[in-house]
Amino acid sequence: MSTTRLLLLGVVRIFQPAYGYQLRRELLTWNVQDWANINPGSIYTGLRTLAKHGYLQELEQDGAHRPGRTSYKLTTDGETEYFSLLRGMLWTVDGFHPDKMQATISFMWSLRRDEVIAALEARITQLESWLKSEPFSERQILEDPGTPNHVVEMFRITTARDSGELQWTRDFLGRIRNGDYSFAGEPADWTPYPGMVTHWGEIPDPPPRTS
Repeated sequence: MSTTRLLLLGVVRIFQPAYGYQLRRELLTWNVQDWANINPGSIYTGLRTLAKHGYLQELEQDGAHRPGRTSYKLTTDGETEYFSLLRGMLWTVDGFHPDKMQATISFMWSLRRDEVIAALEARITQLESWLKSEPFSERQILEDPGTPNHVVEMFRITTARDSGELQWTRDFLGRIRNGDYSFAGEPADWTPYPGMVTHWGEIPDPPPRTS
């Protein structure tokens, strides 16, 4: 649910104000139905739920309250929730939910470079700690007569995933330290088509509160 919320808030933030159909079409180009377990038909429902909770403002066209006719933009609370989710997923490793980091990469550019570097350093520390402890968890399984030995493979596949992510994180951190990619307050390293990203490279002021 947190991944879905970040994706919806993040894509609205890029295009705002944007129609539900536009947002749905964009997310499907990211193949979210495959890696984020988002049913394409649930995107409209998710947008309405976020509006109900005060994270999005609905802008109706000609009084029509229909999925394809309603546009959305973030509220002040939505902006706060967006950054809270983004930072939570960036700073915390969750090996059983790789979709969280996948979504984080999609919006990492809205943070400053120094924060991303610090967060990746923290992720490396977390992963190194896990990898150091996993052999002892494996030994406990093998020494426990009441646990089937094949259970140890659950720890081994986790170790393989953690090892792979650790190597990628180290490499990714190196690229960012060397100046790759663009982050908040920096010139864009790509050219979005007109009207797509209105605040690339800027740190926008929060939207005004609405009554």
